[in-house]
Amino acid sequence: MQLSKRIIVEDIPEGEQLDPTTIKNAMLDWRGERARYETLFRYYIGDQDFSSAHDDGNRIVANYCQYIAKTLQGYMFGNPPTYTCAEGDAAAEEILDVFGQQEMWLTDSKIELDMGIYGKGFELVFLPKGKDVPRSMPIHPTDGFVAYAGDLERDSVFGAVYFHYEDQNVRPVHVLYCYDRVYYSKWQSQSMDGPWTMVDGPIPHGFGRVPLIEYRNNEEMIGDFEGIMDLQDAYNSLLSDRQDDKDAFANAMLKLHGAIIGTTADEIEEGKVNLKQRKVLQLDEDADADWLVKTMDEAGIQVMQDQYSKDIHKFAMVPDLSDEQFSGNASGIAMAYKLFGTDQVVAEKVAQFRMGFRRRCKLYDYCLHNPTRSPAYEPRADLDAMTITLNPNTPQDVSYMATALSQLTTAGIISKDTARRNLSIVDDPEEEAERVAEEQAQDATMQSASFEDPFGGARPMEETSYAGDTEGAEE
Repeated sequence: MQLSKRIIVEDIPEGEQLDPTTIKNAMLDWRGERARYETLFRYYIGDQDFSSAHDDGNRIVANYCQYIAKTLQGYMFGNPPTYTCAEGDAAAEEILDVFGQQEMWLTDSKIELDMGIYGKGFELVFLPKGKDVPRSMPIHPTDGFVAYAGDLERDSVFGAVYFHYEDQNVRPVHVLYCYDRVYYSKWQSQSMDGPWTMVDGPIPHGFGRVPLIEYRNNEEMIGDFEGIMDLQDAYNSLLSDRQDDKDAFANAMLKLHGAIIGTTADEIEEGKVNLKQRKVLQLDEDADADWLVKTMDEAGIQVMQDQYSKDIHKFAMVPDLSDEQFSGNASGIAMAYKLFGTDQVVAEKVAQFRMGFRRRCKLYDYCLHNPTRSPAYEPRADLDAMTITLNPNTPQDVSYMATALSQLTTAGIISKDTARRNLSIVDDPEEEAERVAEEQAQDATMQSASFEDPFGGARPMEETSYAGDTEGAEE
């Protein structure tokens, strides 16, 4: 397992431009990372390495790598996250409105998947042409990088987005869009090794800091399945060997004792055809026939296969959702223990993700609320109060949760608002509270109307008379 690294360049003071040497050095480091990215991507899509003995046999892939990355992505972003700010903070609310307009949670979900595969993900904040409202887009790690200063603070110095194409003469053209702390510039070269030439810019980008954000999956910047790739290869190899043995058993050779089906090539071929078509084999009294097969230890192979599977889930800290012990009527405590390892992985992801989210908010605040692009600008929004809250997509026992929350509310331990916020079937607690109040008001009005006299007064009690009593009184 090869750990990722941060690209370090010489510190570039604010306001100074990038130079070809700085870009070349950063590109050399990034190209080393790209080889690792390509390997991780191959494993994610199922193009995995295992024993070359299977080059001429079955190559069966049970893609645990994709399962792990996708499961963690769904666990974190299967339910859209909640973006919040301080109450009454108009500047922060404007930022959150812009997030909502572009369905920011989809961007966050894509970034998280890149984090899970490659150990890091990237987000570019930019101003579309002719627009004054910023937008965000995920940048694939094989298409971009962020370079950091070689000092103790390790602040980002510049970010780059790369692509290449062929010109009319079928010559390669490599392009870098570079974003430093102040300027945007476009660089071009006929080789990734350089030399690099600026063909556009520098142009102020209007964000006050590098607008390419790096999201780390963890402190080591390794992917979710990077630690189990050897186990993945062993599991695939075992499955392939098992299928090879099955195929060999189905195509077993017939072994004759004391008999032959021919002496020449033509006689042997004719004998094989007759045997296959007529399915009758005539032998002398002392002759015998059986199959030449390899004895297979199915029980032992199954034990190994189950062990590999358990180890993969154990070391990736992702549960096997198809396990019978994982389903059924497990209690909330039991489910919590089964997801304990996953929660530890997710907790580190969330902590790293929030650092990137905080930088995103700073970029949006600077662009939206600093029209003069003053370097001395102080954020108008309360950035410390702006948060992203992930809502894990876990199975919920709604009946049990509702009963527990009802008991806590009745006992006065929690408020109804808190109960609504912790019930998975309620998307918007404030809106739900308004609906409940409206329904209660309507019910009260209808109940009051049922006791009103249609002629304007309260409905009197009806007098009851009995015909027998009346007749008796008259007599």
